[in-house]
Amino acid sequence: MTFTRVAAVEDLWSGELQGFVVDGRKVLLIRSGEVVTAYEDRCAHLGVPLSKGRLEGDVLTCSAHEWQYDIRSGRGINPATACLKAYPVKIDQGQVWVDANG
Repeated sequence: MTFTRVAAVEDLWSGELQGFVVDGRKVLLIRSGEVVTAYEDRCAHLGVPLSKGRLEGDVLTCSAHEWQYDIRSGRGINPATACLKAYPVKIDQGQVWVDANG
């Protein structure tokens, strides 16, 4: 695995969506409490950036057509057949590292 430093944990607010480019790939970081997850910043429906969506609790809703995902797993809620591509994340000394090739 090749991890790239993306952000400081303290710069990610809980409940906020932030898009980044990591190793040439668009990556969405989501912080929920002390947990940081990374997904491809792309809705499974039409590829709209999910960083422009909204987060309510653990539900991420795409801004274009209201597709919804569970941020804990990346699995679709509406529709249930959708799924986000997850990237490995590690936290080291207050820094968020992502393997966008993983």
